[in-house]
Amino acid sequence: MIDTHATLSTVKVNRADPRLDLRIGFQPMIAKGTSNPFAWQAVATGVDGRSFAAISASLLPEQRPALEARRITLTLERAAALGVHGGETLIAVPLGAAAGPAEPLLSHLFRAALAQGIATNRLVIEINADERGDLNHAIALADACTRRGLSVTLDGFAAGPVALKLLARFTPRFVKLDPSLVRGIDASLSRRLMAEGVMRLARNMGVTVIARGAERRGEHEALEAMGVRHFQVETASLPRADLPRREARNPLSAPTHRRLAHHNRIAFPLRTAAQPAMALALQVA
Repeated sequence: MIDTHATLSTVKVNRADPRLDLRIGFQPMIAKGTSNPFAWQAVATGVDGRSFAAISASLLPEQRPALEARRITLTLERAAALGVHGGETLIAVPLGAAAGPAEPLLSHLFRAALAQGIATNRLVIEINADERGDLNHAIALADACTRRGLSVTLDGFAAGPVALKLLARFTPRFVKLDPSLVRGIDASLSRRLMAEGVMRLARNMGVTVIARGAERRGEHEALEAMGVRHFQVETASLPRADLPRREARNPLSAPTHRRLAHHNRIAFPLRTAAQPAMALALQVA
């Protein structure tokens, strides 16, 4: 039974604490053969550029739920302000499984979504497939999401023991290959073999695989050869209104821009390529 009265810990971080001063950016996820994102992943950093994980590690364990709640609130506020909550595009919201009990965090997520007019069926909860080896917390969060009807992504999947045990316990909607597995995959037989193993598991389970961190043409070609059709672009790009969710299977068009070909970049740059001003527009204090 879902505890609808679950609340976050009463231990709070001082609102003046600079560690709560987060900036939210969004990275697009794109299906092969398309230019419109089918999803945007929220990425939180400190104003000094520190990663969210580093900020969380600097807090006491009892203070981390408050930081997680802050990230949820700012993510949905920023998504609403940018207009990505319309249409069918998904919003990927990372949640730290070890940040605290799952139900209070998800209750806060539902309240924040309601306040911003964002439908919860548009939200995909991202759980790190490693979670510092804490399998029980990750399973508890995944189970809580399932009970509430929320889709789940296993992020940072690299065929490690925790990732495989998680995949054995439940079926996520998406699995994201970790950048450490993706980068240089065209030149590494061991990386290709591990990624092919993940692809076989995913196909048998009906799970969509997303490659995160592919930057070179050789990496894209190697991933495409094993059946990867979805990619996350790790650069900020300004969202446009009413972007449809698309998980197309059309062949990838060859690049036509000579400069892109010369520098061996990704084969499907966004039409709204990020400029410095756009990247700044994606951040919130």
